Amino acid sequence: MVVLSDASAVRALAHPARLVVSDALYAGQVLTATECAALAGITPSAMSYHLRALEKHGLVVRADARGDARERPWARAGENLSIDLHGSSGAGSALAAAGVLIESSLQMDQQRLLATMRVEAQEGEGGDWLGTTTYARDQLLLTADEARALRQQVEKLTARYTWEKRQGRVPKDATTFNFSVILARDVDHA
Repeated sequence: MVVLSDASAVRALAHPARLVVSDALYAGQVLTATECAALAGITPSAMSYHLRALEKHGLVVRADARGDARERPWARAGENLSIDLHGSSGAGSALAAAGVLIESSLQMDQQRLLATMRVEAQEGEGGDWLGTTTYARDQLLLTADEARALRQQVEKLTARYTWEKRQGRVPKDATTFNFSVILARDVDHA
């Protein structure tokens, strides 16, 4: 697991192009700078800069060369990516950086959700994917132990659908879904 615990590493990830690429790499894909650039909608040279910045902070690594060894793909530096700002020096700047990262991530989630909803609306009732996209909010009443258990259950449930678990056994009609969960204690009203 890669744990971001300082402001500079969190800020390094907060760029929209870096988030898109990190999503793909942490899903288990191994991609060249050119493939990453296509995902992010930027030039390969700009993407190379972003990948080196992510590498500097330990978020991505160079993978084994492909083909004639001229292609040097990139891979994730660990199986998971997490932010832990507990006890970090400069907690204020780390928290501000986390705010930028969370805002960028939520904006990316919002764009994906709205784009999917538009497509499903155009497909109409006969669409194969109708009813697969959702946005739901609820308030739960949990103890600290129950909240930890719920988090672990969600992680265990979704783990079987990751790229690693599916490699070699991907159903031909499968497509990529983005899954986000926010489990945050309501500290304003506690």
